Amino acid sequence: MSTIEISSATIRVGLLDMAYREAGEGPLVICLHGFPDTAHSFDGLLPVLAKAGFRAVAPFMRGYYPTAVPADGDYAVTTLAADVLGLIQALGEDEAVLIGHDWGGFTAYAAANLAPEKVRQLVVIAVPHMGASRNSFAQLRRSWYVWTFQLPWLPERLVSKRNFHFIDRLYRSWSPNWPESEFQLAPLKAALAAPGGLRAALGYYRRMIRGASRDVYDVLSKTTSVPALWFVGEADGSIGPEVFVDTAKACSGPFELVSLPDVGHFVHREAPQVFQQKVLQFLASTPSE
Repeated sequence: MSTIEISSATIRVGLLDMAYREAGEGPLVICLHGFPDTAHSFDGLLPVLAKAGFRAVAPFMRGYYPTAVPADGDYAVTTLAADVLGLIQALGEDEAVLIGHDWGGFTAYAAANLAPEKVRQLVVIAVPHMGASRNSFAQLRRSWYVWTFQLPWLPERLVSKRNFHFIDRLYRSWSPNWPESEFQLAPLKAALAAPGGLRAALGYYRRMIRGASRDVYDVLSKTTSVPALWFVGEADGSIGPEVFVDTAKACSGPFELVSLPDVGHFVHREAPQVFQQKVLQFLASTPSE
């Protein structure tokens, strides 16, 4: 059996030069990474999607090398969603399936809320829908890093020390049952070490909190109408499973929540067989009108 190769390319999306990884031909599926991660997070998924008859594309999100650091420093979720909608058009398509993890998950459902006619189906991994998330004291404690990242200059020093040891710590905390030998953090650390890379990654959090705006909140809290498949790891040290209990209330179309025991934050990499099987079943389904 021949091996499906992943190629790399760069495309102009608005004012941004966006790098991406790609495999296969067919209907477009865009896979969006989060923090701390890169497009390489989907290197195991792209060939599976390609084999199933899809054109699978995983972009490096804005500010993540080799995608350019935007001159305006804009990391609002609505801007990230606009990048994705622009990427669909730049790739010559009218619509796509969106698969998003972490920040990529927020971006994916924000894009679906902004332009549901361009998003055929939606897969979200490890982040809640802001229109129906449950807050808890336990979750506030898990989110300590979010508040730390709001500080000026200190987080850059903290995260970059000892070859980004902070990142190793997050992975161990967020995915406590996942062997460290599977983390494969070299591409991520290289992206963060690129000029402006770490500040860009932290800029996502600073824009969400320090630069909070009503328009972003309105998009993230709006009811999502496209068919949606949501994944949560019950051992996630970043976002607890209790936060996702009411997610169905924020989705008016076909919806399924898949909760995986003993799995942490990086569901698509920690439990690839279960994740891939569920996604392929979802993509093969005919959404009810």
